[in-house]
Amino acid sequence: MDERLKRHYLREEEFLDEFGDSAAVAARFLDGAWSPDCDCDDNARKNHRYFLSTGELNQLVFDSADVYHDEHGFSSVQILLRSAKRIVNVRVRKVGQDLVAEKLIDKQPTSNAAGW
Repeated sequence: MDERLKRHYLREEEFLDEFGDSAAVAARFLDGAWSPDCDCDDNARKNHRYFLSTGELNQLVFDSADVYHDEHGFSSVQILLRSAKRIVNVRVRKVGQDLVAEKLIDKQPTSNAAGW
């Protein structure tokens, strides 16, 4: 089944407004390693970037998310999360009427800034 990118999110609060249910599934799957932040804003993102650059950001934080559709509409989201020690990409996909999470990437960044 072909999926196509429908939308790319850089702001966590906007993603959560529309796909909070998928984020909740990903958070449960990661068992506390990430907590979605509905109150995230530009100041929080600035703090995340700073502490990521110093290597002090231990908790995974939202980096971006991509929403995919197939011929039936929504099919999956991929959520990219970062900390100073990990980069994690979680896909939450629709299976029947359920949302199911799977980890696509879980690795150490090549540098503390890791693209921020």
